Amino acid sequence: MSVLALALVAPLASAALTSPSDPATPTPGDRVTNTSQLPSGWQKSGDRIVTYDGDGTGLHVLVADAADAYTWHTAATLSEPGIDTDQWIGQTCVTGSGDRAVVVYAPRQAVNDQQGFQQGAFAAVVDLADGTVTKLPELVSLAYFNPGCGDGEQAVLTRPEGTGTQLLTVDARKGELVRQQTVAGQLTSAVPFGNKIAAAQGDSVVSVDAKGATSTLARTDGTPFRLVPDAHSGLAYQVPAGKKVQVRRVTSAGSDKLLGSGALGALAVHGNGGRVFVTGKDAEDAVPALPKSWRTLDVPASAEVSTTGDLALTSVGNGTEAAGGRKAAADIAQSVGINAVVPGSDTAFGFRVKPKAPKGTQGEEQSPALTDGIHTNSITPGDDDPSTSTTDPDRACAVTRNDPKLQSLQPSTAQAEWATDLAVQGKLDVRRRSGWNGSELPSYTPQGLFPSTALKGGGRVPAQIMLGVLSQESNLLQASSRAAAGESSNFIQGGYYGNAGSVHTVNWAAADCGYGISQVTSGMAGADTTYTAEQQQAITVDYAANIAAGLQILQDKWNQLYDKGLLVNGGDPQYLENWWLALWAYNSGFNLPSATDASAPWGLGWFNNPANGLYPADRKMFLSSGYDDARNPNLWSYPERVLGWAAYSQQKTDPATGATVRAFTVGDWPTGNAPDAQPPHDTFCKPTLNDCDITKPRKVEGSTQPEGPCQRDDFKCWWNQPVSWTDCTATCGTEVLKYQATDPEPTVAAPHPAACTSTLPANALIVDDVPNTVKFRVGDANPCAGEKNWTSRGTLKFTFGSAQQNGATVYPSKIDFHQLGAGFGGHFWLTHTRVPSYTDSVVTGTWTPDRKLGGWAEVMVHLPDHEANTPSATYRIDVGDGTVVEKTISQDTGGKNTWVSLGSYEFKGTPSVSLTSATADGTGDSSIAWDALAFVPLKGKPADTGTPSPSPSPSASASASAQK
Repeated sequence: MSVLALALVAPLASAALTSPSDPATPTPGDRVTNTSQLPSGWQKSGDRIVTYDGDGTGLHVLVADAADAYTWHTAATLSEPGIDTDQWIGQTCVTGSGDRAVVVYAPRQAVNDQQGFQQGAFAAVVDLADGTVTKLPELVSLAYFNPGCGDGEQAVLTRPEGTGTQLLTVDARKGELVRQQTVAGQLTSAVPFGNKIAAAQGDSVVSVDAKGATSTLARTDGTPFRLVPDAHSGLAYQVPAGKKVQVRRVTSAGSDKLLGSGALGALAVHGNGGRVFVTGKDAEDAVPALPKSWRTLDVPASAEVSTTGDLALTSVGNGTEAAGGRKAAADIAQSVGINAVVPGSDTAFGFRVKPKAPKGTQGEEQSPALTDGIHTNSITPGDDDPSTSTTDPDRACAVTRNDPKLQSLQPSTAQAEWATDLAVQGKLDVRRRSGWNGSELPSYTPQGLFPSTALKGGGRVPAQIMLGVLSQESNLLQASSRAAAGESSNFIQGGYYGNAGSVHTVNWAAADCGYGISQVTSGMAGADTTYTAEQQQAITVDYAANIAAGLQILQDKWNQLYDKGLLVNGGDPQYLENWWLALWAYNSGFNLPSATDASAPWGLGWFNNPANGLYPADRKMFLSSGYDDARNPNLWSYPERVLGWAAYSQQKTDPATGATVRAFTVGDWPTGNAPDAQPPHDTFCKPTLNDCDITKPRKVEGSTQPEGPCQRDDFKCWWNQPVSWTDCTATCGTEVLKYQATDPEPTVAAPHPAACTSTLPANALIVDDVPNTVKFRVGDANPCAGEKNWTSRGTLKFTFGSAQQNGATVYPSKIDFHQLGAGFGGHFWLTHTRVPSYTDSVVTGTWTPDRKLGGWAEVMVHLPDHEANTPSATYRIDVGDGTVVEKTISQDTGGKNTWVSLGSYEFKGTPSVSLTSATADGTGDSSIAWDALAFVPLKGKPADTGTPSPSPSPSASASASAQK
């Protein structure tokens, strides 16, 4: 299973806000209009509220000040150039002054991968006044407690480092890392505390000095979490105690005191600038005696609190990604719905904010944490020249990107559910005709290529388990999120280039070959012979075949665990919760027993153990509190997320009504309440079974500090036992099928039909962007059948920007290079514009006809109806004798497939027209496309055409560019 499999969607805004289908509705607005509802003295208040929300354009840091009637604006939008994701996720904390935010951000696909989760997030400091962004040079963890701000201008970032934890201290005022130190064991919830760092380690709160030496401040009966410094040398923190949670305070001198307790999840501590806020509906009664600078707020425990506690946010989300992250969400900043309350009153506000980052904030510039990758051995290149081939002959994965004959069809959610329902019944035998979706595949059936595997012990995989996996892995997408349902493009993939998110790095040795809707990785490396070439291609182009292959993998995980006796609640597979361990193995694998050392750890890894301190101890079932949970998918382990999707579904917008509805059918729970069957977080943490003990952590040899809850230096607290936590007949969920084995495949109409017929004069010399041998198909259908009245007469050839990385030539420009099954003839290419200095990211395409031209002709370029929007596409027209004329146009056609004139010229030989993605304003947020081009012969010189002014030849221009 892919370690960079895709993750989650963003939350729905509250129903009190505008409909997710109409994010542009102006009310509620971006400010408080009835200022009489604001607390007294708001005009002079220093209160500030900072929140965040992510979409395909980046993670938006949103700010509102009380003195400005809480008018919202975007301080910055953080992203990394060239990363293909439809949602950025992350977290923020605000420094003591309230002037700066420290931000951790990452593409959502990072949450499913242990390395991506622990060391794959970017970090930055944002000046909340002017929007200046300073990106930090280290990658960090996505754990819920990262970043941790203190009462001043410092913050702490963490990431695992071997068997220890690396602590990175940030001076937010300077925008730089001022200290890096590695401490043995797993430290969580790290924050600045005086001139040291405070963190949770096992059952203790510890402090770490500048030399990395640790000392114990307090020892507790559980794992401390959510540490917050106060203004009087104290530290607020929480400790889980069974179904309760304690609120405690420890001082720098080691004086520890219990202040109160409540139900787990009903209380939370927050803070800023030395102020501590205890939130929860019963917080005042639960924590009656408060230290100085502490305050209780009668708001939901999960609320986000402003710097002085005068406003609390109860819901934040944009709602549009809940449809699965389609193209609109990826390229357009989505308006954010925010619900807020004034603590201690009945006053509530609803806001709708359209993110718009100030120019020049550097939020889109590449992070200095991204460095050149290491290029090592890959599969043997074929005959194609990688400098000009759209494919990757030097790739490590089996099936290349950007092969027009191997495009993936994007399914609708109905198609995904249909294929899943039939697959789990073993009846996914729909016939795919030869050449399906334009491929060169022979006829096949999905479960003919990937037969269902019988489960040991009997039964079958419940449909909702597989639908939850598909939701978690890919948002139900087979193709890139650029493709809408019924459209084709490259397959959705995780780490095909092994680039760890860098648009400038190709590292084939680190490639993660995850393909399609179930992110099939096993058998998809170039040298892997698990699958035949036909099977690998079917996994790539066909969502149904991909689901059949993914189901096989999940069935294999069940059988593997069954053989070792790892059964859940008795092992009846009809119950959804009983798939917990198989889901664990599906995501992070299963470590087999050692053949030579019977005492060696084996089983399911620590990363997905719910007891892992990477996840907050007071979390509830994923999505049980609403879709706000999906803003921070990193708060839950993989099995928890899959069960959440199975119980609550993804969301989609009904195109007929505009209403938000479930994307697929959910499971059925006898109590009507899925959380009733959720296992306690310590279910897989037993001292005698896997060296895991929340209350009695193991001490590391040579250290007085605990390691918990995993007591091993190497964190191999692997689970390898059967487990039972509920009576499934009374509480567990079961499958609900929407489609029966005889139901036909649902149909879907592509929203961007191809321009099949040429409207140019019959004597037009058309040069398409792909050869005539490329077939345009949508599944089994041929939408252009009988309509094509033209033949391509020439070639479009690309040159790709390269880089030297560790002695090898690689082509980073292909990372952000894409194809779509639309436009003229059903295919076009696209990328984002780049400034010319990014030579390794620049793509240039040149159309050349197969004959010479003499005399006057008009040059026409076809522009697709979507994905092309740069205002500065500069075409260089060589009239055949070396004279070059430049013509700059906008590629934005207003949503139409259309031919646009580049002017008329007198040709004197074999002409060519080139278009490069390098533009003066190439910020990476404009798309540029290559579709068909045509030469239309004219009789004589047109009256309105003057003699073209020559520009430097292409070679001279290239030389000048290379000298920059």
